[in-house]
Parts: sequence; structure tokens; C-alpha cells
Amino acid sequence: MTFNTVDSFLTQKRVLALVFLAIAASVYTHSMVFNEWHMPTFGNTMIHVASARHLVEHAYYPIDNDYSYGGGVPNLYVPIYRFLLAETVVLTGLSFDFASRLLVLFFAILLPLGFYLLGRELFGEAVGIASAFFSVIVPELLIYTIRPLPKSLGMVLLPIGFYLLARNLHWHSFLFALLISWVHQEAALFLAASAFAVFCFTAFNDLVLAKKKIGEIKNGIRSRISGISLTAFGVWLVSSVSYLAWHFYAVGDLNLLKLAQFTQHEGNVVNAQLLLDKTGLVVTALSAVGLVALIAVTWFKAQKREAIHKELFLLALAATGLALVKNDLVGLRVFMDRFIVFLHEPMIILAGLGLVVVLN
Repeated sequence: MTFNTVDSFLTQKRVLALVFLAIAASVYTHSMVFNEWHMPTFGNTMIHVASARHLVEHAYYPIDNDYSYGGGVPNLYVPIYRFLLAETVVLTGLSFDFASRLLVLFFAILLPLGFYLLGRELFGEAVGIASAFFSVIVPELLIYTIRPLPKSLGMVLLPIGFYLLARNLHWHSFLFALLISWVHQEAALFLAASAFAVFCFTAFNDLVLAKKKIGEIKNGIRSRISGISLTAFGVWLVSSVSYLAWHFYAVGDLNLLKLAQFTQHEGNVVNAQLLLDKTGLVVTALSAVGLVALIAVTWFKAQKREAIHKELFLLALAATGLALVKNDLVGLRVFMDRFIVFLHEPMIILAGLGLVVVLN
């Protein structure tokens, strides 16, 4: 999918200027973390500080002591964010409070940059630029990236991980999958589920494009399912195995369903109004336009038996985000409202696509 009219306007200097402007806007909005006497502490932010401080003061990670429950229970959180905060304090000599604020500014830089790279890889410079700007105005995404949390780091790493996957950089994608899986559990779940959906969607497209003659099917499968489909399968495998390995190490079993989040059915049911409130009218409306355009182009190219990997890639992300937000429909009823921010990842790219479609 190309947009010659809009993309022709975007010279290299203009692209650099616009990316810089999007990053500056993100830093400005996230700088509100310095406005309060104390950094935002709702949502258990200080629990992660407690583990990082334990790491600095005692030189070991408190795997058997989860401060979120007053101690005495296994530490379920994957550790990389806490290690990052501890290393920042040790290397700079700053307080945990101020170091946490600096990490928020790091998130602010990565956020529009990751969405720019992903949007550009899928649909060109214009969509990348639009996505970068939209990423700094979505209310829920702003909330989750201005709070010094593992989820905040996971949210800004996901677009970069998807960018590497969209480019079919398999070893880079696998390493990033490992990183995200040990940064935040929910981010790992979204990455793994999305990668599996990408594998299913693109592999099916590969098989449809393969020649139908019985004698050529095997060659067709071998030659067709060799790129992004297999890389996506590898990302799913790496992210799943790496998180389960940590969970087994921390807890001693692989029974995820016995966690309190599942047994207590934490989370609220998401309706259209709640989604609109947490997304904003502009991004919601333009993402709907982008989705219609994406489906139309996908259908048109499929009728011509053309490869539609990039179109299916974004559709797979959107389908995964929607399935997690509405997991109450299959009886899980876990974190439905907290998964909205993960649905925003494909919605922002769709909004960028929708804006460029309108302008073009």
C-alpha cells in the first residue's frame, strides 16, 4: 500500500524534523512526571522500587519476597525493569525517585520513535510520521508510559519488537522477544499472542499462494513459509518459553490459572464508551477509517493473488488486541480494561493509515 501524494511531500529533512517534533512533544507531555512533589505512585509503582532497592542494598534479587503482598510469597514479576532501575541508581548515584523519573523520559523518547519505525515499515513514511504523533495523544497510553512501571517499558518496546518482526529480522526479533518477556508479563502475552496470530495469518496466505498441484505443494510450502511466518512462529516460541521458564523458576510450577488474577477474575468489562474514553475521539475515528481501508486493500490484493503479509500483520495485531480486551466472552474475565492499552498499539497505526488515506 503506497501513498504517492503524501509521501512525495516528505523529503528526508522534513521527515527528520517531524520525527524530532514528535519526540519533543512526547518528552513535553511525559515531563509532567517532574511536576509533582513525588512521582506517580498509584498502580504499585513503589513496589518495583522496593525490589530494586533490595537488589542494590543486598546484592541479590528477592525472588522469594514479593513486596506487593508484604513479603513471604514468591516474587512473580519478571525482573529486567527492576534491574534497569537498580543499575541506573548505582551508575548515576541518583535517588530511586529521580532515577525513576529519568526512565520515564527514556520511555518518552522511545514511544514515538517505535511507532514511527513500525508505521513506516508497514505502509510508508507518511503513516510512520502520523503514527508517531498519534502515539503521544492517546490518554491511556500516556498514563501507562508516564508511570515508572515495567508495563511502561513494555509498552514502548513492543512497537520496536513488532518493527523487527515486520522486517523479518529473525535473530533481532528473537532477542527482543526474550527482552520483552522479562520486562512485563502482559506485554509478553500480547507479543506472544500477536506473533502467533501473525504466523497463522501469513502462513495461510502463503499456502493459498502456493501452487495447487499435488506434486508441487511440498516445494511451495518450503519456499513460501520461510520468511515472516517462521520468524513470527519463532517469536511466539521464544517469548512463551522464556516467560514460562521464569515463572517456573519463581513459583515452582507452570499452573498460571491458579494465579489470583485468574481465580479472582480481576478486570472490568470493556464497552464502546470505555474504549472511546481511553483512546480519544480522533484516534478512534481515524483508526476506524484505517481499518476499513486496510480490509478493502487486503481483499483487493487477495483477489489478485498477491502477497498481503504487511496487511495481515496489522490485522493480526488488531485481532489479538480485540480478543484480549473481550476475553470475558470466552469466560476468562481477566484484565479486560488493562488490555485496552495493548489494543492501542495497532489502533495507532490504523489511525495513521486512516489519516493518510484521507489526506491522499
